[in-house]
Amino acid sequence: MQNGQHRPDSADLVVAGCGWLLIVAVISLPGLLLKDGPLTAYMATVGGLIGFLWARQRMHR
Repeated sequence: MQNGQHRPDSADLVVAGCGWLLIVAVISLPGLLLKDGPLTAYMATVGGLIGFLWARQRMHR
């Protein structure tokens, strides 16, 4: 370990992946409830980007 950082192990990857899926699902939920395809696609894209940034930040801890 250098500078207090470690390589992510499988548990870190599972947490990051599940967190990403949860963020995408919660953010795209309004579009799913309204049965609006374009809104769902837009919100899933936004949720995917936010989830990716969250997972990336989590992996660097």
